[in-house]
Amino acid sequence: MNKYIIIRYDNKSISPPMSKHEAIAKLKEYNKKGISSYLISKNTYQDINHINKNNTSSIK
Repeated sequence: MNKYIIIRYDNKSISPPMSKHEAIAKLKEYNKKGISSYLISKNTYQDINHINKNNTSSIK
């Protein structure tokens, strides 16, 4: 089962992994409150995080 995370702009936080249904409900809640946020799959976030770690470790 895929897991999704939400990144919020107002407090620059990353949510814990959740199901797609939970994530969509949370996005709708944030939208009603006027909070800017976006949804990405946890696998995508891990891939990006892995790439960033590799790139920063080679820069000196």
